[in-house]
Amino acid sequence: MNKRVAYLALAFGIAGAVSVGCGSDDDTTPAGGAGGVAGSAGKAGSGGKGGSSGKAGSGNESGSAGEGSPAGSAGIDQGGAAGETAGSGPGGEGGEGGEGGHHYTQQQIDRGTVIVRSMALCGGCHTAAASGSAELGGNPLFKNSTLPAPNLTNDPTGIGEWTDAQVMNAFRNGIDDEGRHLDPIMPYWLFHNMSNDDALSVVAFLRSLPPVSATVGENNPEVTPVTPLDPSTLPDSTLTSTSSDYAAAQQGKYLVSGVAQCVKCHSPATNGLPSVDFFSGVPPANNTTIFASNITPDVASGLGGWLAADVVTALKVGTDKAGVTLCGSMPSAAKGYGGMLDADAHAIGVYLTTIPAVSKPLAAPSLEPACPVTP
Repeated sequence: MNKRVAYLALAFGIAGAVSVGCGSDDDTTPAGGAGGVAGSAGKAGSGGKGGSSGKAGSGNESGSAGEGSPAGSAGIDQGGAAGETAGSGPGGEGGEGGEGGHHYTQQQIDRGTVIVRSMALCGGCHTAAASGSAELGGNPLFKNSTLPAPNLTNDPTGIGEWTDAQVMNAFRNGIDDEGRHLDPIMPYWLFHNMSNDDALSVVAFLRSLPPVSATVGENNPEVTPVTPLDPSTLPDSTLTSTSSDYAAAQQGKYLVSGVAQCVKCHSPATNGLPSVDFFSGVPPANNTTIFASNITPDVASGLGGWLAADVVTALKVGTDKAGVTLCGSMPSAAKGYGGMLDADAHAIGVYLTTIPAVSKPLAAPSLEPACPVTP
């Protein structure tokens, strides 16, 4: 396998990941549907292996998708182009046939569309800023970085010759198809916590995109791996298990620590990785640095007084509780979180408004930069 995509998902997430606030002011991810699965040559398998109890799909060898895979999660076939099949649960039915033996359901593609375009915001780094650039076709120099973001389309210059398991191993474990370690600017240490089902859905969406022939990122250096974020170190919701919103809070914790990157941008970091006082914000060091605010329920400096619905509005509309447009590195609603499902946004809102508050001094007004003008 060539090394032209040896840096798969180099910045598989929010653009501007090297800035304090990790969104993208000029995210280029286009709006629109997911598109269809290319071709119809493939034959659907009878099901993937679902965790420890699912049955392997017909004619396919089931792989181990990730550590601690729950029973009934989507199976990951490692048979390569000869016949990859993903099941939807224990003995799950096969998906749609596709070119090269990849098979996915429309439900997987739809879920992957939401994750890639409206939660992980992969296009902010992997889609070039120039007008008319192909979605996720690679970006020679993504915002705030000197590194290129590789082509993620199903072309030989992208992920076309990778197995599904290799793609997921790259964005969840930071290891490419040749065993090289990726730079943690691509937050595999966070996506490591993504579920098997969501990870496979990401792959399904990437496979559905029109192939783009673009060699990008072949000179990225191998780096020392970092330890994945441990969700158990993050604050738990204070809701009890009998609360009607308890399940939503648990889902919200999962989303902000394994799919979206709230914890990455809004937490103090050590060597670039969130480490203490999670979600408490990062005050600006000068009046040119975009900073991330405190999103714990602290009354003075955070989300005190906010409801989950207010967080939903902030994510999907781009305005705060007072109706003021959010600025800084938070992606615009039109190109960012606006496409997030209401249920996912609500879950994030429930979680953030029910974790313990962390008090932080407010930034001096002279250090707060003016909101950048957006087109």
